[in-house]
Amino acid sequence: MYGAIDLGGTNIKAAIVRPDGHILARQSEPTNAKAGPDAVLAQMRRCVEWLCRHEHPIQAVGVGVPGVVNPEDGCAYHPPNLSDWKVVPVRSTLAAFCSRPLFVDNDANAGGIGEAEAGNGRDAESFLYLTLGTGVGGAIILNKKLYRGERGGAAEIGHIIVREDVAPETTEPGFRAGTMEEYIGREGLIDFVREFVSRAGIDSPLRDKEHFDVADISVAAHEGDPAALACFRRAGQILGAGLASVLAILDLQVVIVGGGISQAHPLLLDTARETLRERAIPTVAERAVIRLARFGKDAGLVGAAMLAKNALDRPRTGNLVQPER
Repeated sequence: MYGAIDLGGTNIKAAIVRPDGHILARQSEPTNAKAGPDAVLAQMRRCVEWLCRHEHPIQAVGVGVPGVVNPEDGCAYHPPNLSDWKVVPVRSTLAAFCSRPLFVDNDANAGGIGEAEAGNGRDAESFLYLTLGTGVGGAIILNKKLYRGERGGAAEIGHIIVREDVAPETTEPGFRAGTMEEYIGREGLIDFVREFVSRAGIDSPLRDKEHFDVADISVAAHEGDPAALACFRRAGQILGAGLASVLAILDLQVVIVGGGISQAHPLLLDTARETLRERAIPTVAERAVIRLARFGKDAGLVGAAMLAKNALDRPRTGNLVQPER
């Protein structure tokens, strides 16, 4: 068994996971990202301690975090959606409280590893993994190995600029306006619906709700709500256009989509498929397929466990490349 921690912008999840990806036990709590990195790391420490003392003994712990993770130092660099995080030593901080080997990687990389190891990427030598949640992340699996780039930052697909005419509203270093993540991440979808229902003549059950989430938008879409349907149609168009660009560069056939938002109304991915066929170059359009991740909203958790499994197996099998401890 393996321990897994998935740090998201909204929730921190922890689980005990079997080698086949089956989750035996889990817990979750709000991330409380606005409290800053020290408070979030304290929450993650409690997760580590829960995993290490659980009745199901684990061999190692895998941790998935948003943002660029340098495999050399185990630090998370400028993760989006986490307040005041710059360069945070996640691995060294958590390892001090862990009685098992502990491995850290980008959360989307972990999700891609999970799908390659035990999910819907098992039959593909190469594929692009995409996670849709609070943010938008990606992983590239080439010839059964994870491609990291020079510093661990490959496949940050959410930062593809889809609106070059949008001026940044902040002077904060590294802020990227007009990115894919800004429009199809959780906050982007909610903001779109709020703007849409504010228009005159739009009758929507979401109009009078002070608080709602993507799950509520999905329910409304199933009920035929015009704001919700417009939201997922637009998000699918942005996603499909972004994928057309990425696949033109990578020349990949298979795209696997996970994360909580991947479980929303099917109009999102159906529109993405349609847009990809319309906008991609012919050699991509004629063969590209978009699959749902096997592990859906649990892809990050299962991926973190597979991160630990592969890291332990690496010397013996030469499996997917993992960071050193």
